[in-house]
Amino acid sequence: MHIELKALGLELTDSLREFCDAHIVEPLRRVYDREGPRLEIELSDNNGPKGGIDKRCRITFEMPHTKTLNVIEESEDIYRSVDLAAQRFRRLVNKYKGWKLQRSRYPIKYYAAQMEHMMQPGETLSPEDITQEEDSLAAAEERERLERNPPPGYAGEPATEPY
Repeated sequence: MHIELKALGLELTDSLREFCDAHIVEPLRRVYDREGPRLEIELSDNNGPKGGIDKRCRITFEMPHTKTLNVIEESEDIYRSVDLAAQRFRRLVNKYKGWKLQRSRYPIKYYAAQMEHMMQPGETLSPEDITQEEDSLAAAEERERLERNPPPGYAGEPATEPY
């Protein structure tokens, strides 16, 4: 994969280069590592020293004989722009790989069910999503807490009534 990192209107520091590598390039290599594609990451400062929401990260991923994926994010901080763009880019690459699986050899109903059960960004788990293991772990932690600091009248065992 050919990787090109550009900085327009701002200085490309080693820490910024490492941040881009860790958040964009490495996750992409885990999913899609071939010789043909070209990844271009362009970081720019639109307004220069004026400030404002003007730091932009544009990611272009060109794959041979197929579509080109583009993501653009702007924010006040270049690191935030890179992070937001990386999140959107990872979702887009996974979605594209899902499309390829769905079209060729993966039945649509299974793909649709998998997409339906994926968590969206910012979504929290509901009580129905908690598995039995997590529930039993929470119950074990509660029992442990009660054993360490028992409330008045608690003997550690459920009370049984004599017959």
